Amino acid sequence: MGETKDIAPLKKLVLKLAIWFSNATTRLKLTDTHNGLRVFNRRVAQNLRLTCNGMAHASEIIYRIAEHHFRYVELPVTITYTEYSKHKRSTIRHTYDVLRELLAYRLERDN
Repeated sequence: MGETKDIAPLKKLVLKLAIWFSNATTRLKLTDTHNGLRVFNRRVAQNLRLTCNGMAHASEIIYRIAEHHFRYVELPVTITYTEYSKHKRSTIRHTYDVLRELLAYRLERDN
């Protein structure tokens, strides 16, 4: 299993909530929803048809995998938060931006 090193407590809580929410809404069993590393074959890539901007695309990929019943495998990775990445963006602001983008995606998809 992968691990996360030097993560701030608030960021750790937000990521755990994101995993829980993602698993609950997609019925997939993932251990990480936003590490940013996604690998898939050409058929899946051609059928993803992503519309979200910014970091919300990571969640959109998960929703599309669930929606189309694509096969998936999760490989463990180790993520180390450096001083640069810790100060790069506010956790609350980043979470707000991702949730806003996901809400727009869901509303657009349902219309």
